[in-house]
Amino acid sequence: MTPGMWEWTAYGQTDRGLVRRTNQDTFLVDNRHRLWAVADGMGGHPGGDVASRLVVDTLANFAPTMTQNASESSATEEERATFCLTTMVEHAHAAILTHADHHPPLQGMGTTLVAAHLLLLPTRRLLVINVGDSRAYLIRERTITQLTRDHTLIEEHVRDGHLTPEQAARHPDRHVLTRAMGLGPTIESDIFPCDLMNGDLVLLCSDGLTKMLTDERILQTVLPHRHNPPLCTQALIAAALEEGGIDNVTVVACTMTESLDPANRH
Repeated sequence: MTPGMWEWTAYGQTDRGLVRRTNQDTFLVDNRHRLWAVADGMGGHPGGDVASRLVVDTLANFAPTMTQNASESSATEEERATFCLTTMVEHAHAAILTHADHHPPLQGMGTTLVAAHLLLLPTRRLLVINVGDSRAYLIRERTITQLTRDHTLIEEHVRDGHLTPEQAARHPDRHVLTRAMGLGPTIESDIFPCDLMNGDLVLLCSDGLTKMLTDERILQTVLPHRHNPPLCTQALIAAALEEGGIDNVTVVACTMTESLDPANRH
């Protein structure tokens, strides 16, 4: 089989939830440029919905650069894509700051971000970038792996050994962010590369999902629909609402499969 012969299908869905009066989440599904994202506007801050929309719009505008001038070298291509993703996030951060400067009532608005880009390399590589506590997961066979690392105060305590994961899950300050788009003069993001296999399912989600569902519940919810992204997102959002839906909840699901027919590639 020719390397890089892939089919990918992604679908996104968002819901206001059962408690919030507005929906401050925004998502991007750009299958043509193999770029997907979820942004969660910060609740309790003015303009969270504006911030998340500015970030997603900026990513959408820059998306064509992700698939231009691809290098023949896998290593060079990954470096180029990493640079592009990081630059996109910096531009999105600057867009929030500029908008807030021109609209003083929106000073302090911010958002989280998780985004993923598929590289069509022989190693079948996914690059995930995040700021805040919106997450990316990899579903492979019957396992779930969190690809991102939450930028929260409690997560730092877990990494330092001051709290166990079980204590962190119940801590009242578990959603206090240490990083967010739009806050501070500069932005720091993390990049997580991941090699993909045939049949993998990638999930991007806001914390409106992970507040309601454990990783194991997420896994069991998507397993019956793992090859059908629309059904994955619908099932996860329905489950989050069943558990109380205390926040906006957004999910983007993307399946990765090998294709024998080049004409089937997106």
